[in-house]
Amino acid sequence: MALRVSRRKLSAYAVGRLIGGAKKTEVLRELAAYLVDTRRTRELELLVRDIEDALAQRDIVVANVTTAHPLSAQLKAEVEKLVGGKVQLKTTIDENVLGGIRVEVPGKRYDGTIRHKLLQLKAKQL
Repeated sequence: MALRVSRRKLSAYAVGRLIGGAKKTEVLRELAAYLVDTRRTRELELLVRDIEDALAQRDIVVANVTTAHPLSAQLKAEVEKLVGGKVQLKTTIDENVLGGIRVEVPGKRYDGTIRHKLLQLKAKQL
């Protein structure tokens, strides 16, 4: 059985390998094998957040973008400009989003969806 390593150290290791030029699939396999071997698979989402935070500390921002339709090249450029720095976009197409866009980066969230705007209007009327 492998030694227990903190998530922070795991994320620093993964970021170092990725920035060093290692293939993403190789790093993911290593992390997955470690998590399975140490029976820590429940920590996967937390580890992903830790990796995103470690990347953000190196000015590489992972932005989670949710829209109703695929992003155009122009909209991608605008999101990258909004976030600043080196940006990696993870896009999600969500049919429940009627229109607009939601951008989440570590520590910040911009919700420009129609649903969010309607909820804001409703809250102002109450």
